[in-house]
Amino acid sequence: MPTYVDEERRRIEQFAEYLRLMELRRHKIVKDTCFIIFEDSPPEDAESPRLKESVAIKVDALAGGSASAGPGNTGSQPKRGKRRERCFRYIQFAFRQDRFYLELPNATIYPQDADQILQCRLGFYWAKNRTDLPWVRGDWKFMVKFNPLQKVYLYRDEETAAEDMAFILFQIWHFPVDSPLYVTAASFHTNHRFERGKRIE
Repeated sequence: MPTYVDEERRRIEQFAEYLRLMELRRHKIVKDTCFIIFEDSPPEDAESPRLKESVAIKVDALAGGSASAGPGNTGSQPKRGKRRERCFRYIQFAFRQDRFYLELPNATIYPQDADQILQCRLGFYWAKNRTDLPWVRGDWKFMVKFNPLQKVYLYRDEETAAEDMAFILFQIWHFPVDSPLYVTAASFHTNHRFERGKRIE
């Protein structure tokens, strides 16, 4: 019977394989910026996604902006008696020419989540503090609105990215190590659509 450590290692390899696959898609098939999203529930608008390159890949491209009321938003709290919207948990990656990066907009993480990630995992940063990065400068209004936590990786470092992802899912968010995730992957600027809410576990 596999142990927790065995199962966690299997999931890390699973995530790393998807990231390697996205590198191949980015460079061999699409030759344009791509993204992949790992989320805890299947996307609602599977037939007609609106795909748009922005810091809020999930928020604007897949959830119609509804996630802006998520946990990291410092706006007003819901009135007593009203049902609070469900918190969607997702991790997204964007794949550029020479590197890829993980992104967690503030709509999907609580401040204490971000503090733990910054303390425990090297290389994470608040996007608004990295105006040297072209995607930060080029999408500044979204950086201000969603202030994502990001980390940049070079290609061939997919294993480290997968380990960071597993840390967030299993240590920060306390997902069971065998919990299902749903994968959506596509190109930003072309008609290439790879997965749309594919279940993995």
